[in-house]
Amino acid sequence: MLCVAAAAALAAQAPQPPTFRAEANLVRVDVTVIDRHGEPVTLLTADDFAVEEDGLPQVVTSFKFVSADGQPPPGDEVSLAIRSPEHAAAEAARDEVRVFVIFWDEYHIGRFAEAIKGRKALADFVSSAFGPADLVALMDPLLPVDALRFTRDRRELAETIGKLEGRFGVYTPSRSAAEDNMNQRRDIARVRSEVTISALTSAAVHLGSIKEGRKSIIFVSEGLTGLGMDQLPLIAELTETANTNNTAIYTVDPSGLNGGSADVLRTIAENTGADAFVNTNSPERGLRQVVKEASAFYLLGYASTRNPQDGKFHKIGVKVKRPGIDVRARRGYWAPNATELEHARTEAATAEAIPADVKGAAAALSTARTDRLVDVWAGAERGADGQPAVTIAWTPRLPAGRAGDAARTVSVAVKGAGGERAFVARFDAGTLAFPSPPGAVQLQTIVRDAKGDILDEDRRPLSVPDFSAASLTLGAPVVLRARTVADARAIAAAGEATPFAGREFIRTDRLFLRFAVYGTVASAADLSAQLTTRTGATLMTLPVAPMPGAGTRFQMDVPLASIARGDYLIAVTAVHGDEHARALVPVRVLAF
Repeated sequence: MLCVAAAAALAAQAPQPPTFRAEANLVRVDVTVIDRHGEPVTLLTADDFAVEEDGLPQVVTSFKFVSADGQPPPGDEVSLAIRSPEHAAAEAARDEVRVFVIFWDEYHIGRFAEAIKGRKALADFVSSAFGPADLVALMDPLLPVDALRFTRDRRELAETIGKLEGRFGVYTPSRSAAEDNMNQRRDIARVRSEVTISALTSAAVHLGSIKEGRKSIIFVSEGLTGLGMDQLPLIAELTETANTNNTAIYTVDPSGLNGGSADVLRTIAENTGADAFVNTNSPERGLRQVVKEASAFYLLGYASTRNPQDGKFHKIGVKVKRPGIDVRARRGYWAPNATELEHARTEAATAEAIPADVKGAAAALSTARTDRLVDVWAGAERGADGQPAVTIAWTPRLPAGRAGDAARTVSVAVKGAGGERAFVARFDAGTLAFPSPPGAVQLQTIVRDAKGDILDEDRRPLSVPDFSAASLTLGAPVVLRARTVADARAIAAAGEATPFAGREFIRTDRLFLRFAVYGTVASAADLSAQLTTRTGATLMTLPVAPMPGAGTRFQMDVPLASIARGDYLIAVTAVHGDEHARALVPVRVLAF
């Protein structure tokens, strides 16, 4: 249904969790029960609930009441600060941790009064409504879910919210090349609504992949426009996906009593077991209700008597056998078909067979932090004297030449093989090299401003190979990026270039890879290179060319323009008889 390329691309970013949350034919659904005063009802038993699937009564076989007030468990000494996306996912999986995404639909929020009211309501909300253990993330229509960052830092959230903008009817300046393409469409209102729906859908799927129980999206928008007759099926697809992933979508209209698109917002909220806070100039009370409803809920499980494997949506109905009570639960789930089940089994078996080095290389893309000032890379090669030499490279995430860059410095502290040493370089140098004996070292790279204050820091281990001991080994592949034709020509001609420390590229970039082969059989070794999936499956063979006058040094030109967006590995292999050496370089290709 989403025919726009930008919208489809956004939806494709989300990892796809199992659509049927079941063990055998066990279906799990979370239920929030509210009394007349808006307070959670907490003293129910399994016998108080009646559950139906497609109108047929089901027997509740598992029952659990979850109470979560946003406070860490007594005696829990684990730091509340979120250290990485993996840490956030581990915390989110805990039943007692509440998870929220605030979705700011900038495409459908006016830039003046509506944006001001929306920012104020959200800033007050995040500053006072959450507990210290709650996880909260901010999202907008163009943010990919792999860039979604959960935090417990309320001050940071409030500061970020203060910078949000409303862009309803505003088309310049463009945020990205994707928006440039959207702005050329005559039906731009429809395109923007489709992108919003696609991003919301991706958010729901992503939340479903990191947590089984209840999750909440707070969708701040004045409504969707330009969809015409397709609005109903598009909204139905969104709400069914949210239901499948146990995600309630609360809707907030910042235009208040002046709002005119309340119907679609009410539909989204009511069909996902949530509330719509529309036609009100005081949404703050409603926002606090979102947190209150996430503080107590019931997890019910039943063995489906239908045991469906038909790939269709199956409705769930939950009632409580008491009067005066409001019950909210997801409306159903998508069942897998036989082909999907077999595909899942095959994927699970394949995952178990993935080599450790492939898993490690692919994991580097998932653990990369997006809040860094610079990307940092470290690798070892054989120096001119035959001994190992370590190179550290750093690449600014923001364009070079910004104010203050020239006064910054980079210091590197080395511990381990060769003792403790320290080096300093200019920020704009981009690289630093030093000799190192073989062995394990710890590297600490610090970026400082002109006053000596720390702006960014990176810590990582590095194993420095003994290039003289092996008959065949590879130096660390060096990644080079060209963004202009002149840069590409210089690199292709084997010219000097600063290593690119990042691993994200857009399809208009030129990616070059240089590596060296060492050892007594290096000159006779057979070399090959492949572009693979993140699980190691070969997609294409890449040409490897010797660098003129550089002995056993080689260069590759990777054709990004013909590669779809996604995560990949570049595998470089050297083989001679029984000798074998391999190096893996993770790469993420973005559309724009």
